Order: sequence, then C-alpha cells, then structure tokens
Amino acid sequence: MAAILLRKTSHNSRRKVAFAHAKAMVMKMQKKFAVTPPAYGVRALEILEENGFEAWFVGGCVRDFLLGLSPGDWDITTSARPEEILRCFRGFRCIETGIRHGTVTVLIEEQPVEITTYRSDGAYRDHRHPEEVKFSRQLEDDLSRRDFTVNAMAYHPKRGLVDKYHGVKDLEEKRIRCVGEPDRRFTEDALRILRCLRFASRLGFSIESATADALRRQKKLLSEISHERVKIELEKLLVGDHAEEILREYFDVLFVILPELAPMKGCTQERPYHCFDVWEHTLHAVGSAPNDPIVRWAALFHDCGKPGVKTYEPEGVAHFYGHDKESARIADICCERLRFSNREREAVCALVARHGEPLPMPEKRVKRLLGKLGEEQLFRLFDLMRGDVSAQSPAVREERLSYLEDCKALAKKLIEDGQCLTLRDLEVNGNDLLALGFSKNRLLGTALQALLDEVLAGTLLNEKEVLLEEAKKFLKQ
Repeated sequence: MAAILLRKTSHNSRRKVAFAHAKAMVMKMQKKFAVTPPAYGVRALEILEENGFEAWFVGGCVRDFLLGLSPGDWDITTSARPEEILRCFRGFRCIETGIRHGTVTVLIEEQPVEITTYRSDGAYRDHRHPEEVKFSRQLEDDLSRRDFTVNAMAYHPKRGLVDKYHGVKDLEEKRIRCVGEPDRRFTEDALRILRCLRFASRLGFSIESATADALRRQKKLLSEISHERVKIELEKLLVGDHAEEILREYFDVLFVILPELAPMKGCTQERPYHCFDVWEHTLHAVGSAPNDPIVRWAALFHDCGKPGVKTYEPEGVAHFYGHDKESARIADICCERLRFSNREREAVCALVARHGEPLPMPEKRVKRLLGKLGEEQLFRLFDLMRGDVSAQSPAVREERLSYLEDCKALAKKLIEDGQCLTLRDLEVNGNDLLALGFSKNRLLGTALQALLDEVLAGTLLNEKEVLLEEAKKFLKQ
C-alpha cells in the first residue's frame, strides 16, 4: 500500500512539475510575443462554457501561439456533441459539412471557427480515414488520437495548457515526434508522413529518430493517398524555409511520389560550370529560389530531364542537349498526375522550358520575353534562373548573377517607360487592318504579330501611320 501511495505521489509530483513548466512556457511566450487568442475565438469558448461544456483551443493554433507565430485558424475542441454545439450557437451561422466526424464550423464576427467534439478514432480504412469515430467527454481521448506531440496540446486563456505528450519540450528542442507509436500513426493516415516533413521544413525542426525510422518504413503508403492531398502537402513542404535540408535528408520519400526525379541523384555533371550532381544542384536551386510555389516547383523540376539526354564528348565532357524541353515534358506529366490546375501547370512548365535562357540578355530579348510571358511570369523566370545560377560553380556564379540583375533592372525600366511589349500596346489593332482590306482570318493575326515583332526588334516605330504603311506591304505580299 505504501508503495502504491509513493508511486501515486510521485506521479502527481511529475504532473505538477510538467504543468508548472507548461504554464511557465505560456507566460514566457506571452511576454515575448504579442500573440493572443482573438476575441471571436474566446467568445466561442465562453458560449460553450456558459452552456455547461468544456472547451479548449487545440492543435496547430496552440503550437503556433507558443512559437509566437500568428495562427491562421483558432480551432476548438469541446465536450459538447455536434447537436449540442448547434444548440449552443443558435442565432449564428453554422456549417455542418464535417458534422459526421463531429465538426461544426461557426461564423462569429464573420470569422469561421471549427468546433469539434472530443473523439477517438476507430480502425482506419485506406490509410487515410477512420471507419468510425466515437465521441467522448474526455479531452485526453481527443489528444491521444493526434499526429505529433506539438499538435497535441490544448490551451485555455484562464485554465492554461494541457500538455500530456510533452509537446512544449519538443517545441523547445525543435523536434517533431509522433504521439504514441509512430508506425501506427503513419499507417492510420499516411498523409501524416508528408505533414511531418512539412512541419520540419516550415519550422526548421528535426524529426525524432523513431518517428523518422517509421516514416521511412511506411513511405510506400503514400502511393495510396489521393494526388490532390499529396500535392497540397508537398507544396507546403516546398515553400518552407528549410525545404532544401528536408528534401536532402528524405529524398527517398519524395521519390515515392515523384519517381521521375530519382535518376537525378548520382547523375554527375562533367561541365566546367557545375560542381554538384544534378540532384544536389536541384536542392541548392530550390533553397536559393524565393518561396513562391510556382518558382519552387519549377526549381524542383528544372533539370529533371538531364539524366535522359546526357551524352559525352570523347574527352569526357558531358552535354545535356535539349534538357530544357525534356524537363518541361516530365514536369508536365508530374503536374498532371498531382492534379495541378491548368494555370499552375502551364506556369511551371513554361518556366522549366525557358530556364536556360542565355546570359547576358540583350534588350530585344528582354522585350520579347516580357511580351510573351508577361511581367509576373518574367520575374518568376528571373527568380528561377537566379536559383539555378546560385547552384552552379563559383567560377561562373558571380558573373551570371550580375547579368541577371541587369536583366531585372532593364525589364523594370521597360515597364516603367511604357514600352510596346504586347499586341495590346500596338498603335494599330485588328479593326485598322480590316479597314485596309485584311480579312478575318489567320492572316490578320499573323500580320499583327509580325508588326509587333518588328517593333520589339526596334526596326519599326510604334506609330500608327508607320505601322499601317508596313501592313499595306504585308497585304500586297
């Protein structure tokens, strides 16, 4: 009996120490950062409590709050059942799309708040969704089903922090660790594999060894997850500040999703202006590119065609003729499989196809690219090229980066000067050419494009009379 009491006392002491540590962490973060739960979220807690239920902020918002970041969403977990949540928020607009799994979205002060009943999950089907959920009145049941310790904390402005799985300690030590047994967490929901990498990329955290080992053991399950969900998580990983390091360490996981990229690893580049193999060069390019998703995707794909077109000179110098076009072809296949929108897919593939634009770039070429790509896409191209050049040999890097800065400055000046860059900027249009005797056919468009090309080349002035005279010659021909 004494031994039992001693263990119980010891357990209670550890809980008190853990609670005191968590409370100190919250106070420390509140002093350090000006992040507090929003009034609409606090009001949702109050309404639930006024009706006799428990309620806490939970998950990612608590993690980000403790890190001093501004959460995008303030999700709430509660002891109230879904029908009880609806009764509590009579008079508010409620969206019941997730009610089967216990989630009701309530609009408070025009802000959506996801409120979910405490629950435990049944067996998982398709390594993604639980076959059933069981509602609970215990917060601990809800926290125990969550993916990682840093996401398994609950916070209340008055009652403090509940941290059953030592998420605070993992935050302090910058570590991602599964709740409970890692293999089980990943086989339940294989998308957690990418979520784990995404959090590490975004936060700059390491992945705890047992979690990392399980992640690798279960990586093939990613092939069973919907392509749309994979794309979303992979994109969030790619735009993280630490994407380069995560892709370097967990390349084998990425290659399950994008096997077309695997041949890059170990593909050497026997060229005077390259100092890495194709995969390592790609990683440096991704890390040097801005966090624009389109540019990061293009950086990931920009050289994926090199292994397939590699040839050698007798002296041992390697060539990759046509790799831009081949890389764009492979990128297009990957983007289609991952369910990119048409606009995203076209933007990514256009950048990949043009990333090898020669430097330095004359004004005429900058004008043509501005006219063809548009301002946003041209500056994305410059960003991609900067990432590409930054990953090249130091012998050529600085000179080429200088050329790129000149290109950007020139493009900005052309835009500021209001130069004629597109058909819309021409001083003549289709109606003007119809008045000259052109018909509404392909010849009309060809003539307008020819006039624009002459203006861009600097051989014609963008003046109406000059352009009409040239159009007459075209019509006679």
